[in-house]
Amino acid sequence: MTQSKNSAFLEVSDLTLAYKTGVFSVNAVENVSFSAGESERLILLGPSGCGKSTILKAIGGFIKPAAGRIVFNGDEIKKPAADRAMVFQEFDQLLPWKSALGNIVFALRAARKIGKQEAIERARLWLSKVGLSGFENSYPHTLSGGMKQRAAIARALALGSKAILMDEPFASLDALTRKEMQEELLSLWEETRFTLVFVTHSIDEALILGNKIVMFSARPGRVIDAIDSPLQNAKSVSNANFAELKDRVSRILFKDRLEYVI
Repeated sequence: MTQSKNSAFLEVSDLTLAYKTGVFSVNAVENVSFSAGESERLILLGPSGCGKSTILKAIGGFIKPAAGRIVFNGDEIKKPAADRAMVFQEFDQLLPWKSALGNIVFALRAARKIGKQEAIERARLWLSKVGLSGFENSYPHTLSGGMKQRAAIARALALGSKAILMDEPFASLDALTRKEMQEELLSLWEETRFTLVFVTHSIDEALILGNKIVMFSARPGRVIDAIDSPLQNAKSVSNANFAELKDRVSRILFKDRLEYVI
């Protein structure tokens, strides 16, 4: 079932996610609802421990809801699938015994069942698009943090995923590399228009990357507000509208007595 661009491509309805601690069950998020249209850049913004990453894993199909449902492109999510690719914060998400090229080729052949030569050509194309031409044969331990994230993003895009789910992927990078990666991600989005679901606790990053921002309370996470952002790219940081919108988001979050990395 295909959704129109203006309809809910991703719909999270009355979602509760729980985890076991000893004999008790603790809710990570409670009664959460939000949606995103096709090709939107959706940001899940909230403090550490509010359940953002847990929600992302549920969208990825790795966690089953205790209550509620998640519908993606017309189908209820029951398990992981290649149409939803995840990029994590950790740099060890690449297979250490395979090169940057080999990581992508392996994923392509496993998920798409394509021939080796076609997979190699597709992998080279996406490594080039993320600025890793010349590093195709480099192994993960020889790559910087930013380069590893580029390779992980290239792998997700090479798979042709309809949505890319990113869990604070730039949080461990230095400030300059983080800014470069944000700009690169927006450029790739402009080219391919995938649906982005991005987790962060940085208000600046949320405003730079998102055109829709869903804000969460502390654990158990609940939606406290959602706004559409008129900012279009990383250059908007110097815009007066950025400061105004940042102040608005900050007031919403701090009203809930949350602490953020601004």
